[in-house]
Formats: sequence, C-alpha cells, structure tokens
Amino acid sequence: MNTFGELFRVTTFGESHGPGLGAVIDGCPAGVSLTTADVQRALDRRRPGQSKVTTARAEGDVVELLSGVYEDQTLGTPIAALVRNVDQRSADYAKLAKEDRPGHADRVWRERFKHRDPRGGGRTSGRETLSRVIGGAVAEALLKREVPALSTVGWVSQVGPLVLPSMEAPVSRAQVDATSTRCPDAALAAQMEALILDAKGTGDSLGGVVTVRVDGLPVGLGEPVFGKLKALLAHAVGSIGAVSGIVWGPEDLEARLRLPGTQFHAARADGRPSDVYGGIQGGLSNGEPLVLRALFKPPATLTDHAKAGRHDPCILPRAVPVVEAMVSMVLADLWLHLLARPHHAG
Repeated sequence: MNTFGELFRVTTFGESHGPGLGAVIDGCPAGVSLTTADVQRALDRRRPGQSKVTTARAEGDVVELLSGVYEDQTLGTPIAALVRNVDQRSADYAKLAKEDRPGHADRVWRERFKHRDPRGGGRTSGRETLSRVIGGAVAEALLKREVPALSTVGWVSQVGPLVLPSMEAPVSRAQVDATSTRCPDAALAAQMEALILDAKGTGDSLGGVVTVRVDGLPVGLGEPVFGKLKALLAHAVGSIGAVSGIVWGPEDLEARLRLPGTQFHAARADGRPSDVYGGIQGGLSNGEPLVLRALFKPPATLTDHAKAGRHDPCILPRAVPVVEAMVSMVLADLWLHLLARPHHAG
C-alpha cells in the first residue's frame, strides 16, 4: 500500500535515514507545465529547519526530477523525483533497535513485519511526507491547467488551547507563510510560537488542527457511494501519520449539531447552501468552498529523548503543505475520473 490514487497515482519510496526518499507519479497527462522549481517551492514549505519551532535537522530537501518532464512540460510518462538525505544521525537511534518508544509505531511494526528500520522510524517517520508533497506539487500543476480558478490553502487554526476563529474570507498562502507557525493571524501566531517554544524547552509537545479551504471547485466532483469526495479525502488525510481525526465544515460545527434540522440546514441569507456541509453534498462538491479540518495529536517523542534528539515539538506548521498535497491529489484524481466518465455513477 505504497501507491495512492487510481488515475492519478503516486507511489512513495524511501526511509528517513536511507539514501533518499521520493515519488513516482503516473497518470499525469502530457503538456502540463511543471518545473523543478515548482516542486522545490512545495518542498521548501515542508522541509525541516525552517524556524526555531521546528526540528533542527539540516535537510535542504533538494529535489531531482529524473523522468517524465522535458522542456518544463510533462510527457505523460511516469514522473520520478528523488530527494537525497544528507543530515542523518543514525547513531542517535542505536539503542532503539531493541527498545520500543511509547506512542510510536515501533512495537506494532516489529510484531507485524518481524524486522524494521529503527533509524528515525524508517517508513513510519514523518519524513516520508516529503514524497506526498512532491505528488501534491504535480497534482496542483495539473489542476492549475484544468481548473484555473481552483485554490487550495491550508493554515494552522489551533495549537494546544489556542484556537483561531473561523476565517470568513479566503486566505492566501503568502498570509499563511508570513508566520513561523503558519497561522494567518499574526497576534495569535506569536502566542502559538511562544507556547511551542515553551513545550520544546521542557521536552513536551503540542497537537492541534490544520484547516484547509478549497475555492473554485466545480459542482459534481466525486463519485456516488464509495467514491464520495468526503470519503476519499478522509482516506487521504487520514493516511498522514499523526492525524487523529477529520471534520468537514466550519469550526463551530459541533455547536451547530445541537440545533434542530430546520436551523441546521437553513440556507444563508443570500440563498447559498449552508456552510455546515463543508462544500460537499451527496458525496459531490456543491460549488461552495470545501472546508476540511485535520486534527493532529501531539508528537510522541517526549522528555529527555525529545531534548537530546532533533524533533518537532509541534508538527502543525510543517504539516500544512502535506495536508494541502493530499487534498490536491484527491482532486486531481477525481478530475481525471470526471473527464473519463462524466455521467458514470460509481
């Protein structure tokens, strides 16, 4: 299960402390504008060492496009991309070859497969997500050509007890990337940064929420029954290691669930559908902004091990481009399905 998608397929490979990691993308049509710089920009938003609130592992995450692109356009053939590891400290994990870290996948991986790579968690490491970001960059390039009005932007909406109120207007990636915590509210972002640094100093960690909003989706993207847009998004985002839950709709959805149906389903004053659906009805996009919230648990590397090693006390800032990538890959796959069988009921 290292391949994601049906028509737009992404296969990831590599381990945290191996020679490198990467992705092979198959199914992207020919003629899509794609440069190495496009993929590198996406990886730069996820790479370690961006700020003092992230891990100090010094990886430039420089991408090499090995195939599938010529003269900055896709060829319709498999696109292979590689990122070489350059700052591994495998000795830090020597004693973990026989010890299972609480909260990690060490024990279940060992019992299931009888053999594992203890260095940085191997395939279970969060470093695997750089392969997903590569796939997301290609998916975004395809969507940019096919659905130019589409925009996918994620941001950190909660760290520990600090919660960002609902954002009524679209947020740009420039606004999100302007703060180290990727929270578009500068004042709250500063509070989040202080909270994360405090946790880092004590060997603790913090969880929270990444919100993603997609604007410009056409009506009808998705497949009825088992190919519902919300089901495929749940599969995609839920496959990210630290995700503990997924919610569609506004931040106050839980409070609105207490309302009777006549109020819960009431259209807005301008006649548009209620935002409680998160942009999805009947498993299909309804033309409204798609809003998804991914709930992340606090990292499980704690106390002395956290202080001694190079770990993120809060993965949320670096998780934003990963969640965006998974959403984009789902949308690219469904777009190709729509082109292939526009009237088929899946």
